[in-house]
Amino acid sequence: MCERCHKDIYRHSVCNYCKRKICINCVKSSRRVSKTIRLVICKDCWSRMPTRKAFKSASKE
Repeated sequence: MCERCHKDIYRHSVCNYCKRKICINCVKSSRRVSKTIRLVICKDCWSRMPTRKAFKSASKE
């Protein structure tokens, strides 16, 4: 079950900022920082400017 929109889902992603399980419709953006690290941000965290800046400025570590 999606913790943002409460729909039944088969596959979920976890937002790296609020740690909720979200469906593909609630994912605002995702990107691969390195071969093993994938950052996902939900639509709620995207609307908060500090978490958006953290997502955009994440670099290869």
